[in-house]
Parts: sequence; C-alpha cells; structure tokens
Amino acid sequence: MLRLAPLAALAIAAPAPAQDAPRYDVAERTRVLAFDPARFFADTPKPAIAIRYVGDDRRVPIYAIAVRRGCRTDPGSVDADLDCGQRLIARMLRAPFPGQPDRPRLRGYRLIGTLEQRRVASDDELRRGLDGAGLEWVEADVRRCPKAMAHLATMGTLRFAAGIDFDRRLPEIILHADSIRLEIGDYLLSHSYEGWLKPGTAGAWADAFAKSLEGCWKPATAPVPWQAPVR
Repeated sequence: MLRLAPLAALAIAAPAPAQDAPRYDVAERTRVLAFDPARFFADTPKPAIAIRYVGDDRRVPIYAIAVRRGCRTDPGSVDADLDCGQRLIARMLRAPFPGQPDRPRLRGYRLIGTLEQRRVASDDELRRGLDGAGLEWVEADVRRCPKAMAHLATMGTLRFAAGIDFDRRLPEIILHADSIRLEIGDYLLSHSYEGWLKPGTAGAWADAFAKSLEGCWKPATAPVPWQAPVR
C-alpha cells in the first residue's frame, strides 16, 4: 500500500489559493460603452466616417466622431428639414474640461480619474457615472459647416501608407504619444488608419477634420451612446 509523506498529503488536501478577480478597467469599458462611433446612430452600425482619439499609453478616451450619410430615424434631429439622401450629420462625444486644456489627453485623464474616484466597478455603475460626468454630446450638419466641407473636399488626397518607410535604417521612436483611428467606408470600399498624429498622415487629417467642425456643434437630441441598446 502506498503511503504519502505527511507534507505531501497536506499539499494535496489543501485547497488551491483563490484567484483575484480581474480589476474592472474603467478606461477600456468607457471606450467600449461611450466612445465607440458605431453606437452614435441607432440605425447606422457603420458610419461613413468614424474617428477615435485616445491619449497616452493608457489610451484614455478624448473624443470620438461619427458621420452619417442619408436618412435617419432619430427624433428631433437637426437635419429634419433636409432632403433625404443628401444629409451629412456628424456626432461627437468629448471628455469634458473647464476651458481649453494644454494637452488633449488631460480631458481623458480628468474623465477617467473622476470615474475611478467614484469606485466604478461594473458597466451599470459606469453608465450612471457617465450620466453625471458632463460629457459633451453634440451634433452638426456638416453641409452647413463651410470649414468642414472644405476639409472633406481634400479627402481624395489621403494616402493611408504615408509615413511608412521600409528603407529607413533607424525606426522613428515616438514615446507616450496620443493616437487616433480613422475609418472611412463607402459601398464595397473601406480604408482605415491607426497611429500617432504624424503630419501628412490620415490620422492628422482626421484630427484636422474634427477641428474644422468647431463652431458648428449643437447639443445632440439623440440618446447618449452609453445608454444605446447593445446590437
């Protein structure tokens, strides 16, 4: 009969140590629930233009924009008097900040810091926290915004491989940079860029488009994206 040494027997009988529950990632869940352009229009899961700007290595959300083309069913919209098919409406969600921050990422850090101070630990708690966070939820009629239309006219010049140089001997070293993701879609066509805001790239173009809409934003009447039903 096989006999176990006392220490070996205790090791087998002892329960395995409990694993710590994964920490609720407030920044990641905020990006998913609130700053996803696919949630900005109830009847449009894939906008014509989608932009997401995040800050620093932690990728704190700063702003997101979705541009919708054509008709929509949201009540009380700013484009109710325009002909169907010609509508071009942008919506933006932006982290709040008193005045103008020295660096865009300060918006994101302030928002996430506020939510973490409230000890948000679930999606339901996060939604309630976002309701009281003072986020900017706005929309604009792009066709009535001359600067934005002028910037859109340059879209055909975009080069999505701009900045890539396989002959460069030493890589370009960029530390702790903000980054942006741009997605543009049309019938059977799609283009995307994700990276830092290097001049001459599609990412820099996307941030300039966001800036071209300043002065044209109005409060959005549609439900906030974090309260939108999950598709």
